[in-house]
Amino acid sequence: MFKPVRKRNRTGFTLIEILVVCAVLAILAGILLPLFSEAKKQTYRAQCVSNLLQFGHAFSLYSQDWAGYWPCPGGLKGNYTYWAQTGSGGLQGYLPQRGVKSVWCCPMVKGWNGQYSPRSYSMNSYLRTPADIEYPTCTSYIRGVDICKLTRPGKTILLYEGRYIANDSDKNLDYIYRCANWQYVSGYAQNTRLATVSDKPFHERLNNYLYCDGHVAARAPGLWFISSLSTYSEMYEWYVNKAAYEVMFTKYLAKSIPRN
Repeated sequence: MFKPVRKRNRTGFTLIEILVVCAVLAILAGILLPLFSEAKKQTYRAQCVSNLLQFGHAFSLYSQDWAGYWPCPGGLKGNYTYWAQTGSGGLQGYLPQRGVKSVWCCPMVKGWNGQYSPRSYSMNSYLRTPADIEYPTCTSYIRGVDICKLTRPGKTILLYEGRYIANDSDKNLDYIYRCANWQYVSGYAQNTRLATVSDKPFHERLNNYLYCDGHVAARAPGLWFISSLSTYSEMYEWYVNKAAYEVMFTKYLAKSIPRN
């Protein structure tokens, strides 16, 4: 007499089933992780844009309080007209500096080891009275630009994402110039035949720029060509007096500087 064969109750997964599940999870991770990473970058870019828009509003409020003038991009040590002065001057009273997570820093900045308050944005050094004065002569002029002099505010840079430099007093301290021109934009691309690019833009290939009319644009930094100059169109967005810029650079350097 034959006894009936009892079916075994399965209490777990087979090795093949486990391997299939692992393979599916690996595929999903490969698809989703880049998406999460890109979403995080987009969030950082959006927060950075929001920071700069707040600065645009703060500059507007400052001009209303100071008879149509903006704070000076920079000056001698101790001048309270600095736009980024951490004391009682500049925009401190309009946008208080509160560390790397404040509006003064792009979210890409995760830490700061410096004697000055963290700040990842720099101001266009030519926004003075008188305007378009080159360094080091500009340090004698500590009054910001009269906003009525901005004939093309939508084509004139106000703030930009600055390049990290070695602090003069301690090479291990973080520092970004409070003001400069295209040479100190993060990721300013130098001619690879002459120098090695030492840093990168904040947002992959792009930086965020605040323009004098209050709008923000993301674009690649300027290109290095001869001496300290950049492209014709890049420099055009830094100078206040566009007509004088056209005369000066078109007459003497048009053949040397690319116009794109």
